[in-house]
Amino acid sequence: MAQGLIPGVVLRLDVTVHGQRESHVTAVEDVTEDGIAVLTPMKQLRARPFATGTLVHASYINGRRQWKFVTEFSGTSPDGAVSHLRLPAVVESSERRSAYRLETAVRPLAIYRLVINSHETARAEGADSIQATIVDLSEGGLCFTSRQSFVRGERLGLQAELPNAGQIHARLRVTAVDEPERGNVNRRMHCQFTDISLTDRDRIARYLMRRQLEMRRRGQL
Repeated sequence: MAQGLIPGVVLRLDVTVHGQRESHVTAVEDVTEDGIAVLTPMKQLRARPFATGTLVHASYINGRRQWKFVTEFSGTSPDGAVSHLRLPAVVESSERRSAYRLETAVRPLAIYRLVINSHETARAEGADSIQATIVDLSEGGLCFTSRQSFVRGERLGLQAELPNAGQIHARLRVTAVDEPERGNVNRRMHCQFTDISLTDRDRIARYLMRRQLEMRRRGQL
């Protein structure tokens, strides 16, 4: 089998049923010579089993690589809690080209404006932290909301505590700004990480996996 496909790994499953595409996040329960056992996907707080023979495109992350394979469902456990996938004939891997973003709600310890000189040395502009909430997050960047105004290309510093994952520090560049919609006072700032350690990226990945599983249990994925 592919590298890193072991119990506990988070799988993303894309399935098309009656012309409608569904995406689910689940976890591997067991891998044997007979197939792959996964927690049955959930939809609106109910188990969402798929018929035997339903085609599924699966993917997961191991290290800095993304692994993908195509297989089919081969059945469901008597209690419906576990679904079975046939072992795929081919598993492909590639460098990760894009980062999966997940909705969240994290109040950063600090977000502050940076001034970058010609030597790429940064200093904080003012001592006050910007009031903001991180509303989606990935290993490549984030989006936060704030009443304050920013411009595309502006540089920011970030310090945040991710629940059950640890504290991260990073520099950001604003890539886009969404002005407030009617009845709302907050702008949405889309940002890309420009300087973040591999350790902090791993903390983000660990947080995202745990959050996906939590959302799955609640029927939100």
